[in-house]
Amino acid sequence: MKRHILTIIWVLSAFLPLFGQMEITVKMPDKKADTVRIYGYQDGKQVEQYAKAYQPVLVFQDKQSLEPGIYWIMPDSTTLLDAFLISSPKNQKFTVTITDTANTYLNSKENTLYHDYMKGMEKFDQEMASLDLEFQQAQQGGMPQYMLRVLVDSLMAQASRIALAKIDFQLQEAEKAKGYLLSSVIRANTSAPNPSRETVSTEEMYQAYVVEHFFDHFPWDDPRIFNTMIAENKFKQYCSIIYQLDRPSLDTFVTATLKAAMVNDESFNKLFDRLEKVLGSIVSPYKVEHTYIKMLQTALENPKLEKARRVRYEKELERINRNLTGSIVPNFNLVMSNGDTTTLYDIQSEYLLLYLQHPTCPTCREVRGKMANFSALNQAIASGKLKVLTVYFEGDAEIWNNFIRSSEANPSYLHGWNYDLQIEENGLYDTRTIPFMFLLDKDKRVIRKDLLWNEIEDYVRSLR
Repeated sequence: MKRHILTIIWVLSAFLPLFGQMEITVKMPDKKADTVRIYGYQDGKQVEQYAKAYQPVLVFQDKQSLEPGIYWIMPDSTTLLDAFLISSPKNQKFTVTITDTANTYLNSKENTLYHDYMKGMEKFDQEMASLDLEFQQAQQGGMPQYMLRVLVDSLMAQASRIALAKIDFQLQEAEKAKGYLLSSVIRANTSAPNPSRETVSTEEMYQAYVVEHFFDHFPWDDPRIFNTMIAENKFKQYCSIIYQLDRPSLDTFVTATLKAAMVNDESFNKLFDRLEKVLGSIVSPYKVEHTYIKMLQTALENPKLEKARRVRYEKELERINRNLTGSIVPNFNLVMSNGDTTTLYDIQSEYLLLYLQHPTCPTCREVRGKMANFSALNQAIASGKLKVLTVYFEGDAEIWNNFIRSSEANPSYLHGWNYDLQIEENGLYDTRTIPFMFLLDKDKRVIRKDLLWNEIEDYVRSLR
């Protein structure tokens, strides 16, 4: 029996170096600091992993292995000494020597490849910088315009060749590092080549090209990339582009990207969650409704989508499909501040700003206060072109009565209470966040859904 126990212990001890152990030796003969730290990246933040008082040779050890990802060696939390990659929980034992002239790795092929790759990338940056310097010198030297134009064409051609050579280099290095996290890091940072003038002749075509090819080389098949800042930064840039362009014609490229990410469940969920947070969340000021609808539809086509997400996306799609731009909003009953009963459809106006609110909601109060000072809005009301209708849709009569008797009830607006609670009980409108504003035409057709307070003046000025 003892022999069997000893055998088990021996077998387990043989695998300990492979799993659950980390030992990184950092040699810094030329550096000085009070403390040297190792930082990692978790949930979108830089997180300290280890800290030691400075010595020329430091050994960071742990019984737990590091998660695959990118890590930074930093003295006193101020200056990056070096960045290194971890691809696997196994074999996390290596030495890095950091000097004023170079950083070298022992027993880490990946990080040796990483530093060689970074040196290669620096050469391309230097070549681009030299072209920029040549142009600046020619411009400052008073070169005639016709000669400057010739030089610019030449420099642009050289820049294009350098950019293509850079992409080739990156793809070759990614192949060389295949299997390592480094390969995915390189692919994630590899941009599509600039399109030719023959294929992309307008600004809209160029924008479509950027959106379509933004993730051309992204490693959706490697979820380790989400333990780096690269994926997060890439997603932020993408959201910014989609929001700024706000073109339904680009949504096909967004859905194509989501489908590409379906190769891995984690990749799909990470991408969708990030896009949803910016482009779809009810509290995001950067919502793009038409894109979010396509995102939800695409997600629901995913056969591997987990049940909880499917249920939530179905509910979200049902909510967001209410009262879309171009549709006629549903009617509801109102009692007005003068005691008359009426309906939304009975209120006649060329344009109507429908303002769903709670009278005591701090944000509703703040927005009402800002609206009172909007000159274009006030002029449109005074001219009779537009009416503002505030609607309280909950059941507290005291709150309603206090509001209509107070100075907060702007006398230039119409104020109504959906006293029979049709809006809430029948789910006529999405009232999860308030105030919620619609700009409607005379037929109660939606011109703008979920109008933000800082958009009101621009939309009112555009009315004819």
